[in-house]
Amino acid sequence: MKSASSFLLAARACEIAELEQLARTSELVALVCQFTHALQRERGISNVFLGSGGQSFGAQRLQQAARCGELEQAVRARFELLDTDAAGVRNGARLFSRVASLLHALDGLPALRGRVAAQALTPRESTKGFSQCVAGLLAVVFEAADNATDPQVSRALVALFNFMQGKEFAGQERAFGAAVFASGRIDAGGQQHWRHLIELQQGCFRCSAISPTTPPATPPRASGTRRCWRSSNACAASAPRSTARRRTARSASRGTTAAPPASTR
Repeated sequence: MKSASSFLLAARACEIAELEQLARTSELVALVCQFTHALQRERGISNVFLGSGGQSFGAQRLQQAARCGELEQAVRARFELLDTDAAGVRNGARLFSRVASLLHALDGLPALRGRVAAQALTPRESTKGFSQCVAGLLAVVFEAADNATDPQVSRALVALFNFMQGKEFAGQERAFGAAVFASGRIDAGGQQHWRHLIELQQGCFRCSAISPTTPPATPPRASGTRRCWRSSNACAASAPRSTARRRTARSASRGTTAAPPASTR
């Protein structure tokens, strides 16, 4: 018959295993954050290169692509260390599915860079290609947050996810702005898209500020991180509507109707 000390030792062993898993997850998230930032930088540089007809940032684009290649190999190496035994990984099905989708997107980076070098696509198309990879990286960060067993660590990772998502919207704004300034023109649709990106990132940053410090009203459950994620998405989605309501209220108070943005060329 097993004694109380046997179960106590088993509990300690489980705790150590969870802490080791948390350490590996933290290292993975830190590396993914670096790679995400590097890809966002390459996206913006590529947009300037395309928007200027290849006249600007040619050397910088090659240097940044090389840096991204180094970080990509480091991320792939970290993925190799993941325990792919589905029975031993919490929420392994979702995590491994996200990793598989990310690796598929990363496999398309060389072709995307080749088309950028040949100026065979528009800045918007280039942004879309890089953004797919960034979205895959963010999805991995989210699943890592959902896998965290410690409630405080989980909330901190959710806050980090919201911050990175807001930073991604800021990166898209930067890439879009770089293309606009390089080309020297923007239409009304482009102005609206620009404002939309600003509003989305503000919603994410607000959620990032409250996520790590707001304790849950009830004991955390396995789906707690996903409820936080849905809440953060709601914050981001409500930002454009809130801005529209404020503009309408200001226009009504002045007795005028909000006019559409003028085109700037």
